[in-house]
Amino acid sequence: MQHTRWSRQIFRAFSTTPKMHDSRAVMKLKKIQADYQCEDGRPIYLKGGFFDRILYTSTLVLCFVGFCSTCATIYDLAKPPSWKTKAC
Repeated sequence: MQHTRWSRQIFRAFSTTPKMHDSRAVMKLKKIQADYQCEDGRPIYLKGGFFDRILYTSTLVLCFVGFCSTCATIYDLAKPPSWKTKAC
């Protein structure tokens, strides 16, 4: 009998969700959600503020550097060996 009651309590603890309390964290989350939902002309990946702008800009710069490095490597590998060194 004790085992049945104990297993019901454990099952209920894992199968139900806790009640949502209106705390500061919930209110802060609701404000952040409202800020992301507003139509202000900014794309969603920049609505996070300054940190999102830094991440976006650094991603663009690193992609550009990688693209230029790839093009330079392909150019170097495409040249025949006679073009790379001067023949004496």
